[in-house]
Parts: sequence; C-alpha cells; structure tokens
Amino acid sequence: MTRTVTMAPAQRLATVLVGILGADWTTSASTDWPTVFTHEAADRQLTAYPDRGNNRLAFIVGPADGEDDFARQRFGKYTPDLTGHDTIDGWLAEGDLEAVADALAVILERLTEQPLPERMVRTHPVETAREHLAQHARELAAHASHFAASLIWAQPVADDAQRLVGLAQALAHTATRVDELRGIKRTRR
Repeated sequence: MTRTVTMAPAQRLATVLVGILGADWTTSASTDWPTVFTHEAADRQLTAYPDRGNNRLAFIVGPADGEDDFARQRFGKYTPDLTGHDTIDGWLAEGDLEAVADALAVILERLTEQPLPERMVRTHPVETAREHLAQHARELAAHASHFAASLIWAQPVADDAQRLVGLAQALAHTATRVDELRGIKRTRR
C-alpha cells in the first residue's frame, strides 16, 4: 500500500507564488506561516499568510531588511471562493490553488512593481510619540479581540486580562506623553 505525501498548506501556496514571482524571488523551505520571499536585487521582501479572521490571503511587501516600518510597506489581499471548504486553511490544504494563479498574479504584480514609500524621517517628538501611541493602540485592540474570543469560547482568560492591563498602562503612559508634547494639560476628575 503506497502512502501519498501531501505538502503543507504554506508549501502549496509557496509553489504557486514561486511560479508567479519568478526566479528572482527566493523563499525558505519553511512549512509554516508566514511564507516569506526575498528579492535581493530589488531589496524587497514579500510575506504571505492566511488571514483566518476574514478567510482570505494577506500579502505584505516591504524592505528586505525586515524592519517593521509600516510606513514603507504595501498591503494586498485575496479572498478566494471557499465553496467546499470550511476555512481558509481547508482551502489552502485541499483547494485548487493553480486555478487562482492568474488573480494572484495581478495582485502580486501590483504590489511588487510599485515603488515602496520613502522612509519618513521624523525628527519632531510629537510625531514619534503619536506613532508609538498608534502602535500601542493597535496592539491593545488585537489583544482585546483575542480576549473577547477567549471569553466567547470559554477558554482561560486570566493571563490575557493581565496582558491587557499592561498594554492599557503602556497606552495611557504614551498618551500622557503625547498630550505633554502637544502642550495639553491634563485635568483630573
């Protein structure tokens, strides 16, 4: 009896994307998410992963140095027809990825061919503090969403609650700093 060896979903997607991107882009042999491609000559990095909350594929193109400079990244998404599959993971594991290669090619061409936004030099402390405040707010929102899901699914939430407290304190501290830099005085209630 022969056993069929199937590729991991990340490898299946990587195989299709390599066919679209061409030989200039290289990827690691990782079988886990995210799938990362690098184009050294163009100093670019493409990251692909399933956005499970929205049942779609997400793509990020940014500098190859791997810095999390959100201002220099471009984002794309693809929402497949999941008919016959319960989730994006099921579609990635068993769906016909070759059938959507043309649609993915259009998305990836738009992402990879456009120049990345220029690096913004922020010397003004208010702008820097506001950027940190926005990052703290994004983290807090993401963890709050995870906390709410844990409540709904009756999973342990004590550790998540402690993490939320820490994030909320960091957000409050940064918000106070932004107000101070703007010259806004805090009123006590």
